[in-house]
Amino acid sequence: MNLWILGLLAAADVPPMLEVFYKEMPPSLETLAAVDSVLAALGEEWTVFRWVITDPAAAERIEACGLPDTHFPFALVLNGSYSAMIDGERIDFVHFPLFMHGIGRHEGNWSLDHLRRVLEDPGLLLERGVRETLDETGWTECLED
Repeated sequence: MNLWILGLLAAADVPPMLEVFYKEMPPSLETLAAVDSVLAALGEEWTVFRWVITDPAAAERIEACGLPDTHFPFALVLNGSYSAMIDGERIDFVHFPLFMHGIGRHEGNWSLDHLRRVLEDPGLLLERGVRETLDETGWTECLED
């Protein structure tokens, strides 16, 4: 999808926007199917765009959304943010959800229930995502400017 089209949609009176970033690999596709089932239950309240992370066309969107500049297999950006505050805990819709824990690296802290709650109440979203970077000591956080 061209970036100017995204800009037009953002300026128009359209439903809230969800961008789904995924890889065409089994764990990411399994997560995508689970996310699609949540979206199907909510009807057409959100405008959804899908981006294959490895597609060069997605690189500009990944950077524009402030997603991690290190490898990640899956992410959801809701109305421009991939972070939410739910029950006093910061939830980041980056990496794999809780039901995928145990598959190795890239374990996130979000669940399908977290996603459902944010889709129903976008007010839970933080104004900006929290970018995580991977260094030799592990994950560190820095708020997006």
